[in-house]
Amino acid sequence: MRFRHLSSLIAAAAALSACSTDEVSGVATQLAPAASVRYVNAVGDTSALDFRFVDGEVEGSPQFAGMTFRQFTPYQRARAGTRRMRIFTNPAAFGNSIDVARQQHIDTTFTFEAGKRYTIMSFGFSRAGATPRHRLVITEDVLPTTLAATAVGVRTIHAAAGVGNVDVWVQPSENAAGVTGAPTAANVAPLAATAYLTLAARPVGSLLYRWDVAPTGTTTPVTMSPSSGLPGQVGTAAQNPLVGFQVGRSIITAIVFAPSVVGSRAPQGGEFANVGMRFLPDRHLDTTEQ
Repeated sequence: MRFRHLSSLIAAAAALSACSTDEVSGVATQLAPAASVRYVNAVGDTSALDFRFVDGEVEGSPQFAGMTFRQFTPYQRARAGTRRMRIFTNPAAFGNSIDVARQQHIDTTFTFEAGKRYTIMSFGFSRAGATPRHRLVITEDVLPTTLAATAVGVRTIHAAAGVGNVDVWVQPSENAAGVTGAPTAANVAPLAATAYLTLAARPVGSLLYRWDVAPTGTTTPVTMSPSSGLPGQVGTAAQNPLVGFQVGRSIITAIVFAPSVVGSRAPQGGEFANVGMRFLPDRHLDTTEQ
């Protein structure tokens, strides 16, 4: 199965510019210093979540609504500085009840630095008594600055709450055929991120890579249909390249997710019954971002 990668179509929308032009007056407006942030929902036992900045700012305060388990956003511009954030229950599945809309999961602050990239992740479990508890995990994303035209850079983040340490194999195939040899990354702990691995860009039209994840010390993968998907698209004079495994100089993050909790409001069955993967387009080194 190829996983959804719609966000790769809008990854070039990450805004890092220092000014914009007012469409009415035509006068350049100086924008506040900003970081780039994206949100990932790794909570497998609850309904869709809403992420909001709640410190009164309008410009530079992206809102991410209706994020279900394993969904993620592209990077968006966020005003730098100490920001207050909250996670709410999305009320759509509850008849848009105002009482549900007020339900807070997280209320916290974090200091974002201008010019840096961050992944904001809801991690853990929200049900009473479950551990680890739902919390926001915010990490700075330090991307490679150089890659050969025939290479892609990929790291893996272990966001599978309750799964324990894992070994990860990355293989140039989409066909599940078991794992061979030493793991690409060994004994990866929950919330740990591997270093960026340099892989050869796959030929256009060829099979992509496969991620196999197994409990540390074992060789029986627990991932289901772990093809990386995300082929990408080579850029043209009129269009930036889209990040993917067939496009050299692409930078990608692979995230390992836990199964959803059976009987919860998280998506059920199919791929959600097993450990699963999503592949986030970080950026392409040749992208001109506006």
